[in-house]
Amino acid sequence: MKFPFVVVVLVACLCSCNIYKIHEKTALSQAEQAGLIAILKPEFDASFVLPGANLSQYKKIILSNLDFSSVKIIKPSSSHHFQESWELTEEDKQFYQKRFSESAKNYVFDKGELSAATEPANDTLLLKTKITEIAPLASKDDFKSRPTLIDVYSEGFGRMTIVFELYDSTSNKLIALSSDEHDLGKMWERNDRAQNNMQVRLAFDYWLKNLNDELASLMK
Repeated sequence: MKFPFVVVVLVACLCSCNIYKIHEKTALSQAEQAGLIAILKPEFDASFVLPGANLSQYKKIILSNLDFSSVKIIKPSSSHHFQESWELTEEDKQFYQKRFSESAKNYVFDKGELSAATEPANDTLLLKTKITEIAPLASKDDFKSRPTLIDVYSEGFGRMTIVFELYDSTSNKLIALSSDEHDLGKMWERNDRAQNNMQVRLAFDYWLKNLNDELASLMK
């Protein structure tokens, strides 16, 4: 009788001497160039808003599709001879887009104060959302990356970084900016496609709920 070979993915925690993480520094630089100031009690790792912006005038929001044009894939720290490079495929992008749209509908539109729009208007915001980093902890759960008899266990599934850019839809002026890095789970468990997909869904739920909370705070 053959037993599956078990691979345990160990995660090394690296300490940084800097106060800010890279994605926070990037957001800070962009905010400074746009004349934004830091939000005192942000819902995300880093959030900024245009001084004097009157967000209460906005009643609708246009959602752009997720932007993957600048995404960086961090190679898993545990490398094995059978692993292929972790690739963000078109199927992955479609899955992330679907999860993002569902979370936005649930938390921004159904539970929030803003309604969906498709055309620019004086009372309408434009939300551009970027996935800037994906750092998986293991190879993909597919026939290309793992032999059929390999089970992989990891402490979570890695992390993802997102950036929200909020614009006035008519002037295209940047009004608010947020950046956040989120762990895709923290428990030791089997690293497979089903569990990973669930963690991605939970990440988008977390982000869109916090986005709605931050918008509500800015609109007061």
